[in-house]
Amino acid sequence: MMWRRIAGLSALVYLKEHQRGPTMCIPKKQLLNILNSLPNLKFIVDKNLCLAFSKSEGFYRKPPCFEDFRNAAMCDPDDIQKVFATGEVLSTEKKHSAQGPTQVSLFPIFDDVGTGMVGICHHPSKIRQHVENTVVDNQIAFESIIDTAPLATIALDNNLKVIYWNAAAEKVLGWKREEVIGQPYPVLATSYRSEILKNLRRIHQEMPPRFLDSQRIRKDGTLIDISLSCSILKNRQGRPIGYVAIMADITARKEAQRALKESEANYRTIFDAANDAHFVFDAEDATILDVNLKMCEMYGFENREEALRHNVEEMMAGYPPYTLSDLLPLIWKSKDGRSQNFEWLAKHTSGRLFWMEVVMKGIVISGEYKVLAVVRDIMERKAREEENKRMQQSLLQADKMAAIGTMASGIAHEINNPNNFILSNSQFLSDIWKDIIRILSLYWEENGEFHLGKMPYSSAQKTIPKMLEGISDGANRIKNIITALKSFSRQEKISLDQTVDINKVIKAALLMLRNKISKHTDYFNFHLEENVPLVKGNFQLLEQVIVNLSLNALEALPNKNRSINISTSYSEAENKVKIMVRDEGVGIKDDAQNLIFDPFFTTKFETGGTGLGLSICFTIIKKHNGTIQCFSKLGEGTTFTIELPAENLKNGEN
Repeated sequence: MMWRRIAGLSALVYLKEHQRGPTMCIPKKQLLNILNSLPNLKFIVDKNLCLAFSKSEGFYRKPPCFEDFRNAAMCDPDDIQKVFATGEVLSTEKKHSAQGPTQVSLFPIFDDVGTGMVGICHHPSKIRQHVENTVVDNQIAFESIIDTAPLATIALDNNLKVIYWNAAAEKVLGWKREEVIGQPYPVLATSYRSEILKNLRRIHQEMPPRFLDSQRIRKDGTLIDISLSCSILKNRQGRPIGYVAIMADITARKEAQRALKESEANYRTIFDAANDAHFVFDAEDATILDVNLKMCEMYGFENREEALRHNVEEMMAGYPPYTLSDLLPLIWKSKDGRSQNFEWLAKHTSGRLFWMEVVMKGIVISGEYKVLAVVRDIMERKAREEENKRMQQSLLQADKMAAIGTMASGIAHEINNPNNFILSNSQFLSDIWKDIIRILSLYWEENGEFHLGKMPYSSAQKTIPKMLEGISDGANRIKNIITALKSFSRQEKISLDQTVDINKVIKAALLMLRNKISKHTDYFNFHLEENVPLVKGNFQLLEQVIVNLSLNALEALPNKNRSINISTSYSEAENKVKIMVRDEGVGIKDDAQNLIFDPFFTTKFETGGTGLGLSICFTIIKKHNGTIQCFSKLGEGTTFTIELPAENLKNGEN
């Protein structure tokens, strides 16, 4: 007999070697010691399946597969008989009632007389060992990973005692692992205890992890911001055995957020405090991304939210060159870093159009290109520019009129000399015609009809006196007009101490306007009340007022079928002389009626208006201690009423 190890098991096998020499007999006691020393050997079974040896009782004989042996899942007659039949080792895996999967090895044993037996040994299954080893290895690896993780990881049992505390938890909360393992969770002593317990109850009831931002107090008493995730810790059977919490110190992030919010608040304060409207546009399609409060005020929006509900196209005039297609190229140029400056016609929410000056430049916000537009309302500047333009035109016109007045005075003087010659000659011809017609009449009676030029004498004797009379009347009319024109244009020191007959002033003014009147209307009427009191003032200045008002009335008529009425009257109760100039013209707009007496205000630039006429009239009447008022209705006409204080003397008494 000799000893061998079979299949890596620590079992002693007796093999009978008939060809290798004599057998060797080992004493029973020594054999028992050897068998007991084998760590994995449990039983030895004979061919009758009776137990011949067990580690607990030594050598003995018991019935086949007694109860303990059977419960140990060792009794498998087929496996035992197979070993007896083959004489080879057999290894199988059985399910042990207490130990779970167990590796069972059976090997043949031959004593010195050739009687065979089977030895049975068992140890934990290799698979189980592998699994257990794997679990242990995985647990070690897992703990290593968690321990080196940058996030604080804490595990608590159901009694909220710490069962795990990684290195990051030491760093974040300040307690060392040995200080907290097996101890109650130290943070429970803080003011956040109720929050922690509530959060644990919630995750215990709802199961899914809880994520929240909170604060915790470190061991040294400092307060830190954390981001926290909690979940239930379960065993293999799915029963809750505790809780696990993963937290990150977000104090720096929170401080950065607070700083960012403060920075944004400062930006918003500056943004909204700007006296100009600010837009932030998308650089591609001009979508409005942000506006300030001044923009809302400028365009008529209640607030920023209302403004952002509208698109930029709704805020522009909407016709070329003030459309979105006109604006986009300017935005794209701004995106490329080229600042754009231009004037733009915008639209208020009320529909009113207004001018603005725009400065547009590309900026980078959160890594993306945007466009910032700074907008200023320039309506006042535009109005001043227009006013200056009108004033310049008016001054040019006034200068031209002054030049015309100077020339008119000289022309009137030049015309007056030949006109006097015509007037004197026509008077002389009228005088000698009386002698000529007596001679021609005698000749006609004696000789019959004859011609003077191509006109028969019978017609000429009636026509020529009328022609001579017409020449005299025309020359006298020219003389009167020249006299009035020279008087009107005469530059002399203004005196307001004259006593003036208003009716004569009106007649003198209308004499100069006769041609204008016939050109504009077929219905020119005037009613001058008799015995109107005289007024104190200046004839020439008052005549200028009547001329200006009459010219305005004539130019306001749309056709010759509309009328003009001029009248004078006297109010004894008020002791005032009243002059009324009323036309059936186009009228004056309501918003312009308060401006018509302002210097250089005119609606007739295209037709040569200077905007000075009514302003001069207002000044002249005011110098005469009087008033001038305008009443107009668009499409129906205008009435100017002048009131002047009357002198005590009646007309003709001076």
